[in-house]
Amino acid sequence: MKKLKRWLYAIAILIFSTLLVAFAYDMEQGTPIALSSTQAGRQEMLMWVAEVLGFKGSIVVGVLATGFGLYYAISQHFR
Repeated sequence: MKKLKRWLYAIAILIFSTLLVAFAYDMEQGTPIALSSTQAGRQEMLMWVAEVLGFKGSIVVGVLATGFGLYYAISQHFR
């Protein structure tokens, strides 16, 4: 069960990173982003991070976070 949990965390990090880059891209293009009806607080925090980092910074953070998440999941899987 612990191995599965690590992989689920890695997938969650991948989804977070994808959303971060997508929000940064949309903000850079000037596309209006409607708030979610159920997760507005989390969405606003993610949009703030995307705004602060910009598009290129969001890509760097997304790649690093996903890489470290996958590295951790893989290294712990084979222990």
